[in-house]
Amino acid sequence: MDVPLSPPLRIQTLNSTSLSTKHAEKRMEAFIDDFQARSTAAQGGNTAVTVQLQKLRNALHDERKHKK
Repeated sequence: MDVPLSPPLRIQTLNSTSLSTKHAEKRMEAFIDDFQARSTAAQGGNTAVTVQLQKLRNALHDERKHKK
């Protein structure tokens, strides 16, 4: 019989800081570059995660352009 699964931990924020879409886009770009470098070296790349992150970055870029 399988061991019963335990639910994931619940993470609650203590505080938050607002970011502009421009700043969020720059931070996302830096994260994607770092993630790609680490995942490529470790396992040949995890394209599914990278593609989703790139879609998020593109959505932030489009949102910023739309607000102008």
